[in-house]
Amino acid sequence: MELIYRVKKPETIKRFMTENNIPTSILQKDEKNYKIFVSNEIKSRKDTVKKGDKIHFLLQEEGLNKNIKPESYDLEIVYEDEYLLIINKPEGMLMTVSKSHPQHTLANYIVDYYKNHEINNLVHYVNRIDREASGLVVVAKHRFIKFLLSEKIDNQIEFEYKAVVEGKMEAKDFDICLPIKKQSDSFIREVAEEGGDDCSTKYRVDKEFGKYSLLNISVVGKVPHQIRVHLSFFEHPVVGDKLYNKHEYQVPLLLHCYKTRFIHPITEAELNFSLDLPEYFNKL
Repeated sequence: MELIYRVKKPETIKRFMTENNIPTSILQKDEKNYKIFVSNEIKSRKDTVKKGDKIHFLLQEEGLNKNIKPESYDLEIVYEDEYLLIINKPEGMLMTVSKSHPQHTLANYIVDYYKNHEINNLVHYVNRIDREASGLVVVAKHRFIKFLLSEKIDNQIEFEYKAVVEGKMEAKDFDICLPIKKQSDSFIREVAEEGGDDCSTKYRVDKEFGKYSLLNISVVGKVPHQIRVHLSFFEHPVVGDKLYNKHEYQVPLLLHCYKTRFIHPITEAELNFSLDLPEYFNKL
């Protein structure tokens, strides 16, 4: 992988690397020099660059995940470039392998995709969504790209969700700010005044129909099941939620990460992607 930056002011390459958080440990190196190029000439960190120059840094390959078995699957790719992969994950698909689920996960399918497209790096998720949920998953193709994006996730990378919940919300635009923790000896989460992780779930009612409401949601924090726990706490559980809703539905979990917006960490272009709702939302 090659990082390409346009220089905005005269300075040494060493200082440029410091300002852009580029460690030498991730760069390819020959016997004497790191592989840094300006105008097709290899340069050292002591060399200077001027405004308008393009610096090329060659990154070391990480190798594929050895503990993840490649499996063929027709991924729905929303966007891809040298640095990023954005996928629409279907409902019911786990994101990572485990001892109990070593196969048929999104990670298995991405490793197979990497192998077939000669992408010799690990899988780095920038965001995660529940197995039962669907929607946009941003994947960084190198740990350095993940680092750059993770540094910005709370203030520049935006993810928005749609959910169908039971009942009509008394407050049509509200921010739920309650800590969440895992129940003892269980993967189930709950709102907890003490010992919980701080997080907030901001929703807006988009539509009311019958005994249901369609919400637009954004979150701060990365607590598993966050949206589902917060909404069920106020007795508006997500339709199709088998963990936090006592009612049974013949539909999948109606929670969908439909939108993301952020500044590309390398090109600095604004990226903005949104998805239509899955058909099972429209049926309800």
